[in-house]
Amino acid sequence: MEAEALYSFRATECDEISFQKGDILKVTNMDDDPNWYTAELFGGRGYVSKSYISVRPHTWFVGGISRQAAENLLRPLECGAFLISESESTPGEFSVSVRNL
Repeated sequence: MEAEALYSFRATECDEISFQKGDILKVTNMDDDPNWYTAELFGGRGYVSKSYISVRPHTWFVGGISRQAAENLLRPLECGAFLISESESTPGEFSVSVRNL
């Protein structure tokens, strides 16, 4: 997942990474600590404070929409395009919709 740096940050510990406002970081882990994420930038890897970044949602995740709405979103796209939505029939699960014609 990608995140944009909202502020510049200078690492003060060896397990953190420095970045500039506007940098795009690759977030690799959001599970270990609720306030710190692991991210990569320019070949470096370390912790970043979640308050310094804005996580970008994936373009293929559309949240809670109906099956018909998903089909309508895919209709003008090329074969192989896909999206993921929250399942209407099974709460807590997801549905994959793929453009195949």
